[in-house]
Amino acid sequence: MKKNYNVINNDDEDDIYKYNEGIRYREYKKTIKNIQINFEQVLSDCKDNFNYNENDLYKKKENELSEIIFDKKKKVEQLENLHKEGIQNLQIMQNYFSHNKTYALEISRYLSIFDKFKIQLQSVRATLDKICMYNNILYKKNRNSLAPHFNKEDGSNISNHINKINHVFKERSALEYSLSELDNILSIGTQTNIKLKLQNSYIVNQIKKINVINTHIPQIKKILKKIKTYNIKKTIILAIVIALCIFVFFMFRYINSYYCLYAIFLLNILLPYFTPDKKLPQ
Repeated sequence: MKKNYNVINNDDEDDIYKYNEGIRYREYKKTIKNIQINFEQVLSDCKDNFNYNENDLYKKKENELSEIIFDKKKKVEQLENLHKEGIQNLQIMQNYFSHNKTYALEISRYLSIFDKFKIQLQSVRATLDKICMYNNILYKKNRNSLAPHFNKEDGSNISNHINKINHVFKERSALEYSLSELDNILSIGTQTNIKLKLQNSYIVNQIKKINVINTHIPQIKKILKKIKTYNIKKTIILAIVIALCIFVFFMFRYINSYYCLYAIFLLNILLPYFTPDKKLPQ
């Protein structure tokens, strides 16, 4: 089953239609849900160790920071892979299932969820970069220091340097947030474009069906003008035929337009038998 969720190449396009559409969609949806659950779990684990305040962070020793960095790098890589896999599957779902209005709306909802995941991932990455930067400063100070411990002046210099780094990271976070908002706007625009295309396609199909009926309206009007010459039996039969055709058109328009064409074809065949110049076959 795993290979069904990989990015689809051109060679796979014929194979993708071998399965029932509903079954394939449920498989992709199940995969997206699993990715969402895994991402939220890893993100929660990753944030647990980031909850200590900045003073606690700066009191950590170099070896403790190295362990934290190593563990968090693995978590961040895992988050990046999960986010990438989720986006790839959602893009596949957009390509193959967007013609269905219900599926398209559901895919849009999942895309918005993964957009939020992207912002959270950027926040975690920024925190990890801050820890790495502080660890590098601490490493250089330990390497260049002549004394085994820092004096008060060294501690003050480190504090000032860290404050500058914090300011830089705040600016970076603000910029990343702005970029994320721009990505969200572009994503919303793409989703809106898909919805408008679906609505336009639906309206065009309805107009085509209405035009087919309009072509037969003059013929129906002529028959209605001559209906006074019909006897009761012909009038009843004509009313039943027209009612059936209208029923077929409005009841089956969502299933297949060929039902509508069949109804019009049937009406076109039967109507000449109800004109005063024609007689029903004996």
